[in-house]
Amino acid sequence: MHLKPIVLCVDDTPSILEGRKMLLEENGDRVLTATNGKQAMEAFITNAVDLVVLDYHMPEMDGGVVAARMKECKPDVPVMLLSGDECLPEEVLETADCFLSKSEPIVGFLEQVDYLLSLRILFRPLPALDQSGP
Repeated sequence: MHLKPIVLCVDDTPSILEGRKMLLEENGDRVLTATNGKQAMEAFITNAVDLVVLDYHMPEMDGGVVAARMKECKPDVPVMLLSGDECLPEEVLETADCFLSKSEPIVGFLEQVDYLLSLRILFRPLPALDQSGP
């Protein structure tokens, strides 16, 4: 049995967060949500997350800071930064695996999600084989 990937979706605007959650669930993903950087870090550390979809502009801790902390904890989990800005500072972009403008069409967003998840699954370590056989 193959488990659906877990996507952590982070945005401080509840309506956007709920819409993105519904979209990702329709895409076949399990979705965790957080409305700020602190909640995002807690969910990221305590769950086996396969992808993070992270809003850049949030109060207290912006997406660049959250992405950097996530990469320190689990560098193999891809982080997608979203912003209404068309470009972000280079040092912020270096912390993420992908940057998309919030104006990106839904199809482009979902294609990028699927691409990052496929890389995550492709490069996930294989479980140890049971050598005790018959």
